[in-house]
Amino acid sequence: MRFAVESADGVSVDFECADNLVSRWVCGEILIGKTYPWLPFVPDVRVLLDVGANCGAASVYFANHYPDAEIHAFEPGSEQRAILDRNTAAYPNVSVHPFGLHAADRRVPLYKGSYDTITASVFRREDVNVDDSEVVGLRAVCAWAAEAGVDRIDVMKLDVEGCELEVLQSLRSLVPTIKVLYVEYDSRIARREIDALVAPTHQLYFASMQFLDQGETIYVRNDLVDLPEAHSFLGRLFAVTSAASETEDGTPADNHTGSSTGP
Repeated sequence: MRFAVESADGVSVDFECADNLVSRWVCGEILIGKTYPWLPFVPDVRVLLDVGANCGAASVYFANHYPDAEIHAFEPGSEQRAILDRNTAAYPNVSVHPFGLHAADRRVPLYKGSYDTITASVFRREDVNVDDSEVVGLRAVCAWAAEAGVDRIDVMKLDVEGCELEVLQSLRSLVPTIKVLYVEYDSRIARREIDALVAPTHQLYFASMQFLDQGETIYVRNDLVDLPEAHSFLGRLFAVTSAASETEDGTPADNHTGSSTGP
């Protein structure tokens, strides 16, 4: 499915996603800047990691907002990665990697999502995943970073369906370099452990969606979170998030052109 979207700051994107309502809604929310809002007060963004890139909505969104940054998109699933390749082909600053990141090099089954590739996971979860799977590769995150010459991560988006904590723990030496961390949690235990891991260097800045055992959170490094611009931007961020509405079919009404076509 293809659809057109325009973000709140006027960036227009023609995007392809899986041919279902869930994928269109999730990708639309990302592309309008609601899920992973761009933080204009964060300077000098050179390296960005999109871990769990799926079909590339976050990579495209960040490529438009950080055109000079080196963006690494990691996606082990072949179906979603094929769409990711097509969506990012026009962005020379995006490198697609055909594997996931984890604590160690592994070959594991990736279980398909019940409704969309967004929930594909190395864990077979009731009502979220089906038995159908493909064997995919995971790379030890620190080993990959050393091979790639990555010694800093300015922005990181981390959504790997239950493996977020393992990735962050393995990346502990580079966590202090991260200026902005967008991370999903899938359990209250993981949320508390993620909080504790980043607490020495980061503050919870904003949560666009936060429930008992699921949420999207944004952490900002201590040296940036108290900037006057960071505080003033929170008001705008809250207003944009609160104003977002949905149409009856579940797709965001604000900023979408409403045009879409089949696959």
